Amino acid sequence: MKKYETAELRADDSDLALLRSRYAYKTLSYHEIAELRIRRGSVVNNPVAVFIVGVALIAAGIYIGNMFSPLNVTGARLGLKGGKALGYLIFLVFGLLCFGGILVYKSMKKDFVLEIRAEAFKKSYPLTE
Repeated sequence: MKKYETAELRADDSDLALLRSRYAYKTLSYHEIAELRIRRGSVVNNPVAVFIVGVALIAAGIYIGNMFSPLNVTGARLGLKGGKALGYLIFLVFGLLCFGGILVYKSMKKDFVLEIRAEAFKKSYPLTE
């Protein structure tokens, strides 16, 4: 059998290794595994929780953006420190919206995953990089 490796999984002739930072923290021989199944599923482990956190971050970004939207942004009234604060606020709102959008996208993404069932655990690992 040809060696197959992703960021979280390595399979070769003798065993199946679970990886963290390309280091095998757990190896399973093929005799220990009860079932291997390749299916189309979610890339993240808990898609509902990731989706809820993403929607909450988007809602927080919209709320903060609407809370400070009636600010008058003329240079004479706002001043230098107010301009810096407004710039930080814009970055905060933009960051919340982008990170929340990424989480919502990742929670809805479906791809091929390898589901491993052994006596001790059941876990799924994405097969693509």
